[in-house]
Amino acid sequence: MTFFVHDGLSFRLPSMEDLPAIAELRNDPSTWCQLTDPLPVTPRDQKAWLESLSLRNGRFYAAAFSGQHPFIGLVRMDERDSQNRSIRVGLDVVPKLRGLGYGTSIYQAVLAYAFDQLNCHRVWLQVLQTNKRGARLYEKLGFKTEGILREAVFRDGRYVDYTVMSILEGERP
Repeated sequence: MTFFVHDGLSFRLPSMEDLPAIAELRNDPSTWCQLTDPLPVTPRDQKAWLESLSLRNGRFYAAAFSGQHPFIGLVRMDERDSQNRSIRVGLDVVPKLRGLGYGTSIYQAVLAYAFDQLNCHRVWLQVLQTNKRGARLYEKLGFKTEGILREAVFRDGRYVDYTVMSILEGERP
């Protein structure tokens, strides 16, 4: 069931039918290498994850899709701070759809949802220093660097920095 539509993209809560695509995306090395947890997920892990979403544990996920693609990627929204009107976001796009503009379009939709529906003032994210493509996208969208979490993630035999970036509601392009 679609709960949000923005510029030709639709968003729904993840369902059992999405689990194989989500697991394939999550277990792809080009995806997990950008995350803090490099462990693969099993079908059992995925089922438990989906069942835990109904607990409203401060995390919110949405499957992004369009008329052309039944699953483009998975949006994460967590660490919502209602008092200070802030939320952290993240996105994983299916590898074969990367570089086609979906990341930009989905983040534009996520920002619209966060600012216009959730009444956020600040949307933030974290990006590994090795994810140059992601950092360029975030800068293009108006995110500004707030700081560096030095050597915060161990990847490929070395520690890498995590950059914290944010955009405020008045900074939207």
